[in-house]
Amino acid sequence: LRYQTQGSGLGLYISKAIIEKSEGKIGFKSQKGIGSTFWFTLPLT
Repeated sequence: LRYQTQGSGLGLYISKAIIEKSEGKIGFKSQKGIGSTFWFTLPLT
């Protein structure tokens, strides 16, 4: 799937804050001309 969107980045900022407060991790991989993949993990407990 390919999606192309632009935004202010506020959603990522809020997501990062919530995920880190939940002791999770967030990251991304970006490739020029291809795009970016964002990921996050949350603990089960």
